[in-house]
Amino acid sequence: MEFSKLKAKQMNKKKLMLSGLLAIIVISSFLYTPVIGDSDDDLNDEDEDDDGISDQDEEENKRKLEIEISDNEVQIESSLETEGISNEFHVKISTEDEGLKIKFEFEIDNNTLETEIEYKIVVSEIIEFIDTSADGFYNDSIDQEVKVLLLDEFKPIVYTTEVISNDTVHIFSIETVDEVFTATAYVTTEFTIVNDVILAPNQLKVDFGIHNFNYTEDDSALALKVKFESEFEVDYENDDETEDEENEHADNEQEVEIAAGDYIGFFSWIETAMVDGVEQIVKATPIETSEGENKMYLSYPRGTEIIHDPKVGITDILQLQTTPVGSSEILIISAIAIFTITGLTVLFRKKSKR
Repeated sequence: MEFSKLKAKQMNKKKLMLSGLLAIIVISSFLYTPVIGDSDDDLNDEDEDDDGISDQDEEENKRKLEIEISDNEVQIESSLETEGISNEFHVKISTEDEGLKIKFEFEIDNNTLETEIEYKIVVSEIIEFIDTSADGFYNDSIDQEVKVLLLDEFKPIVYTTEVISNDTVHIFSIETVDEVFTATAYVTTEFTIVNDVILAPNQLKVDFGIHNFNYTEDDSALALKVKFESEFEVDYENDDETEDEENEHADNEQEVEIAAGDYIGFFSWIETAMVDGVEQIVKATPIETSEGENKMYLSYPRGTEIIHDPKVGITDILQLQTTPVGSSEILIISAIAIFTITGLTVLFRKKSKR
């Protein structure tokens, strides 16, 4: 009887020890995170403007901007020098009788300035169509084309700036004379949240808008025709995952990659648009490439106000070195705790059998 009481008392002590050990490990896991963040040997995780990008990454990717503007043309030069090597991208936005043109050119100055990649995005027309195949896509060989609205007359471009979280965002407002189509372009020197989207300094965000389109049919939908041009020999490829998604700066995006050698430009878009204030799916056709024309269509559900926000830019030039402390570290600590407790439990059980 006394032996049983003694054994039970010993088991209670062992359970108490295990509980205490578990409590120490759990408390340590919470203390671990700020210790890593404050260590001089680790990367700085501070985020003063609370945009999800560390201050160190923002500082290392901050670029210089030069802007020239006229009634129908914007010239943007964005540059960054790292360890004596300068990289620059040039964006030319122009409104012509062929549509809205966005030309993107990337250069590296390594003793000599060389253009590495160049491409153009041309938004040329809005198409009203009957979705004969009922799949949401505009297919010019299957669906019935009802009307084509050429984007060939534009008002003067309006240039403004806005300060967001101490960052100056440069805004270019473009509108057709009939006010049916608009495009609002944004560029900044560093990571900035613009309309709930993280805008990186290596890209241009462009919000497309279709307003009060005069539909001919009651059951039709709309599509934007987007053409791709380049003076380089480039390869076009559709991709379901963008660089912003890989960096966890965005989700639910698709893109067309424009590759020239080691450099890749992109035209990306969110997979949804706001249609009369409601989030709706955007159907994008795969890019069609030919000697005559490289094109794709962005198809939207029928609506009076349609807002969609693509981006253009260059990949693999961001310097993102900070790894935020978070779930991975907690998982490691949890695994260590489980193995430790399991091991001690087995050890105590072996001793208790003796």
